Amino acid sequence: MLYDIPSTPTLSFIVVYGSLIFEPNDADPTDHKYFDAEYIMVNGGYVEIGTEDYPFSSKLTITMHGSESNPYIPTYGNKVLAVRFGQLEMHGMPRSHVWTDLKSTAVAGATSITLNDVTGLMLDWQIGEEIVIASTDYTGKHAEQRKITGVTMRGTNPVITFDEPLEWEHFAMTQTFGADTIDMRAEVGLLSRNVVYRGDPETSFTNQYGAHIMLHSPGDESVVGRIENCEFYDVGQAFKLGRYPIHFHMIGTV
Repeated sequence: MLYDIPSTPTLSFIVVYGSLIFEPNDADPTDHKYFDAEYIMVNGGYVEIGTEDYPFSSKLTITMHGSESNPYIPTYGNKVLAVRFGQLEMHGMPRSHVWTDLKSTAVAGATSITLNDVTGLMLDWQIGEEIVIASTDYTGKHAEQRKITGVTMRGTNPVITFDEPLEWEHFAMTQTFGADTIDMRAEVGLLSRNVVYRGDPETSFTNQYGAHIMLHSPGDESVVGRIENCEFYDVGQAFKLGRYPIHFHMIGTV
């Protein structure tokens, strides 16, 4: 089945024995398709969202629905994309930079940050995308997520602006201790990707019960899963053993 429509209603149970292929819109990278389901079971089948050679070129959001009380697929659970004796290909578009750090300290109240030298490779971060700035104090919860409102100096030391001021200072300096010199800089990561796999935004965060992906068959090299350049949001199921965002479960060589 070739998926080439803008959106679906929330589908109950999808079983893939053959192929489920999501078609990108190569002519329009801003084209956004939506796919909603409660269960996707790949049973000896093939799911393709781009390939290694031809990543998915437009936008796709897959949203999984359900709650802890919904029926379980044995082993795989619910609110799940499950792969058994099958193949999963998820390839979003590569980005110029996914993880960098600060050039200078960002003080509390700042509405912009300056990134370290990007060595002449043009930064491709866009307005509307989201970044995270790591904590540099004693509390990891002081990492801050912001939506980009502007980007300048893309080829040298990019300046990223955002509307909401920073709540905390994010340190960036080189420090010397005796004979040792250490670069101490807050990391900055790009969170946004064109392919998104997520739990439903209405209940996932509130109930701590998001979507997950499980790849499992009896350790005989019969499962293939390749996932890159994708965004996972509202995923993982709290207090449930083995319900990680992505779980390669006892499948042999990985």
